[in-house]
Amino acid sequence: ANARKLEEKGFRYSYDMLGEAALTAADAQAYMVSYQQAIHAIGKASNGRGIYEGPGISIKLSALHPRYSRAQYDRVMEELYPRLKSLTLLARQYDIGINIDAEEADRLEISLDLLEKLCFEPELAGWNGIGFVIQAYQKRCPLVIDYLIDLATRSRRRLMIRLVKGAYWDSEIKRAQMDGLEGYPVYTRKVYTDVSYLACAKKLLAVPNLIYPQFATHNAHTLAAIYQLAGQNYYPGQ
Repeated sequence: ANARKLEEKGFRYSYDMLGEAALTAADAQAYMVSYQQAIHAIGKASNGRGIYEGPGISIKLSALHPRYSRAQYDRVMEELYPRLKSLTLLARQYDIGINIDAEEADRLEISLDLLEKLCFEPELAGWNGIGFVIQAYQKRCPLVIDYLIDLATRSRRRLMIRLVKGAYWDSEIKRAQMDGLEGYPVYTRKVYTDVSYLACAKKLLAVPNLIYPQFATHNAHTLAAIYQLAGQNYYPGQ
């Protein structure tokens, strides 16, 4: 009800269910049920408006499995993937976009592997509502975009990609220090992240046939820059 007035003015919503990573199987099951309920609620509210004009949802994979790490790769693929697939199929049923949320740097590869598997799922062929969130403060963000463009090409779909600055900076820095790493997986100064964000935005905007770009920022300068970068090639809903 709160969103409806703003939606009438042209605003579009993506709903995130904030929460911590699951620590037990019971936690994961509770999050699964919450996500299912949320997709039903958002899907009904969307009322057939589709993935671009209607609202969407973001899901956190670490909330769906208590051992969401590379060390438990086989187990994650066996136990978590079916949950991800079933939530995505439910989202498709309502034709609402579903984004895989960004997490810590050491979980990026496993998230991308799950995304790749999802993109080649026969039951989801031809549907463009699958999304992924990427973080500009990660040094490898431009390379992740290259991979996502390639994935969209190979799976013959248009991926929804949301670019954010990044929310785990403190823990990424601390973990790298504790592990005695040679460098950090993220930029150490905000100004570098701001520049990276614009460079990544440019890459996303360059392939409108393969990527539906979404930009999340509180920075007015960044917002204005993206508006200019998009130029005449983009219009609302594209």
